[in-house]
Formats: sequence, structure tokens, C-alpha cells
Amino acid sequence: MRRLWREAPYLTAGLLLALVVAGFFGVRLVLGAVFWADPRHQDMPIAPWMTPRFVAMSWDVPKEVVIEALGMKQDGHGPEPLKKMAEERGVPVEALVAELEAAIAAYRADTPLGAGHE
Repeated sequence: MRRLWREAPYLTAGLLLALVVAGFFGVRLVLGAVFWADPRHQDMPIAPWMTPRFVAMSWDVPKEVVIEALGMKQDGHGPEPLKKMAEERGVPVEALVAELEAAIAAYRADTPLGAGHE
């Protein structure tokens, strides 16, 4: 390693940086896979603290189903919890939860069991 550093310090630093970044994303991937594989995190009751992405992941539906149910723009402005979205719209959070539950039920009724999503 010392030889590499002496002969090409910039390339060695770049390699180390690339390994650190790859390690970070690798760990993040594994932790996410373990989290979502746990049955306790699947079909969790929708709560005000959840973000639309979390709902989509927990209920295993395409994010477009959640986005459409909430009437959001595709680009959005970051991960906002349902509670904040309800406050901004001036509606009870229970109304958003009911809309999401209805959209998820409709999607699942229309989608054959085992069919993947994008």
C-alpha cells in the first residue's frame, strides 16, 4: 500500500474514496433489504408520520399509485410525512389515509397476485 501511495498518491486516494463510497452504498443496500424483508414492515397500518415513499414500499405498490392517490406532482418537493401534507391542504390526515387505503385496495384488486411492479 505504501508503494502505491508513493508512486501514485492521487490515484490511490481516488481508489480509496471509491471503495468508501461503494462500501457506504453496499451497507445501505443490505440494511434496506433486511428492513423491507421483515414481515413487520410489510402492510404496516398507514400512520401520519409515514412518507408516500414509505407507504409505497410497505404496501408493495408502485409509487405512482400513492402519488396519484394523494394528487401529488411527480417531482414533489422532498419526503414529507402525510401529517404535513394534510396540514398544507387543510384536511384531516385520516382523509389522506382513507384515500391511500382505497387506492391500494383498488390497485391490488386489479393486479394479479404475484405480478411485479416497476
